[in-house]
Parts: sequence; structure tokens; C-alpha cells
Amino acid sequence: MRFFGLLLWAGILLLALNTSVAAEFVLQLPLGAKETYSRKETEMSPFVAVKPYGPEGLITAKAPEDIRRSVWAFGGEQTLAEVQKNILDQLESSDYEVLLFCQTESCGGFDFRFAIDVVAEPKMRVDLRDFRFVSARQKGSVAQAYVTFLLSKSPTSVYVQMTEYAPELATVFKVDTMENLAVPPPLPKQGNLSFVLEGLEFETGSAKLGNDRNGSIAKLAERLIQNKTLKVFLVGHSDMSGSLDGNIALSKKRAMTVLNLLVNAHGIQRKRLSAHGIGFLSPRATNETDVGRAKNRRVEAVFSK
Repeated sequence: MRFFGLLLWAGILLLALNTSVAAEFVLQLPLGAKETYSRKETEMSPFVAVKPYGPEGLITAKAPEDIRRSVWAFGGEQTLAEVQKNILDQLESSDYEVLLFCQTESCGGFDFRFAIDVVAEPKMRVDLRDFRFVSARQKGSVAQAYVTFLLSKSPTSVYVQMTEYAPELATVFKVDTMENLAVPPPLPKQGNLSFVLEGLEFETGSAKLGNDRNGSIAKLAERLIQNKTLKVFLVGHSDMSGSLDGNIALSKKRAMTVLNLLVNAHGIQRKRLSAHGIGFLSPRATNETDVGRAKNRRVEAVFSK
């Protein structure tokens, strides 16, 4: 398959064993995969899901407390089944025992997704209708290492979150200092990058923009003016008030609101922009509170060359 034609050593996990012999797991991803997140976690619970979510909740196994999470995004032309098979094959060849392999409903659906730790958007995107999860344990060591993978897709990209649990993580951890910026650092020459236009205020059920507290639209326009080759997919999101079809239509209207402002107020060429809506299928906060629902009513910019 084309997915396996060109591979990139995107992540390396070196696990220190009591026998002083290091086992190596190399995650291979396609050329063009971009790391959106990499961090040693100090507050995560060291428990790994080993069974789907059920009546007793999430069944877990205790793992080592040295934890690192990494996320990669790459072109969305590959299916999740292809990505998943690649990872399972690599685990098998690296002498790992798969503890749990599940898909959306077989994982436990919504309950499973919100019972596990997931890197926040826009660095990691999870489609509640289609995600995959794999957990595995290293064979044959006293102080066993664990690794998990969460796979999902946005309209334009595949996302892979890898969480490593090891007695001693031998790699050097890079701290992401850009996660709270409204506008990301300069784009690489290849690949896509996305971010949320923070500070846009939409009322429930409305596509009318009430405020742009952070000036995110003007910042996006400035970026597009500086780089004439960039194109942008504007992806609208909603809270869970109302039907799915209605919210998909509404979220697309919110994206269109931003598109029209970029064209009419900032002079960006219409052909460089497109508007899309996915409703409430990719929440970044709870829909049980007013604050959470407000965070979910948003527009995200996805760059493309």
C-alpha cells in the first residue's frame, strides 16, 4: 500500500531493562508526518486501559510512572485500518503483547473516549464516530514497559497519539512551549498545521459572531497576507444542543462567517478559503456546562499549501 512506501522514523522508545539489555520500539509513520505534541507527563495517572469500557467502568493495569505522550498528524488519504495495521505489525515485530485492540463502539464509544487521557485540541483530534485504540505490554522484562495508541481522523488529517509508560525513559523530552498561542509559529515548508481561532464568541444556535476577543481573525489574515501560497480550510464546530444534521449545518455557517470576514474586511482572496462544518462530533470540552459549551462553539483553521 502507498502508506507503507515511504516511512519516517517518527518516534523511538528505548526501554531500560533490569537485565541492562535495552529493547527498542520504533514507530514508523509516513514521510510528511508532523509532531504536534511531545511532553513528559508529570500529572497523568499511570494506568493503561486493558479492556473496553463496560458496566464496571474502565478496566486498567498499573504501569510505570515515567510517562511521555506524543502526537503526530499527517495527510488524511490513508484509512485508520491501514494505520492501525502498520502499528500492530510493528508491535508484533518488536516483541510486544497487545492487551487491547478496539474500535469506537467495541471500545465503549463516548464513555471510553472520555475515560482515557487525550491531548487537547487542536494538537489531537478525535472523531467520536471513528477512533481506534491499542494498548500493549513489553514481553519478557521484569520492569515491563507499556505503550498505547489512539488513532482518529479530522476532515483533512490522520492523528496518532502514542503514550509511553517506561521504568526509565531514555529519550530527551522536548517541552512544547507553543500550546497556548492563538497563532502557531511559522509553518514548515511541507505539511499541514491547524489551530483554533480562540476568542470567537457564538451564541447557542447562532452563526452570528458576537466578539473576537483575541483578534484571531485579523491575525489569521495577517498570516495569509505574509504567505501568499497558503490556503485555509475553516472548520466549524458546535456544542451538543440540537440534532447532528442541524449542528453540522450551523457549524458550517460559523465557518462561513469567518470566511466572509476574511474576504470582505481583510481582502483575502476567496479562492484561498473554504468552509466546512462537523457539528458536535469533535468536542474539546464538556457539554454539561455553559463554559464547556462555549469552548465547543468554535472555528478552526487548517493550513494547506
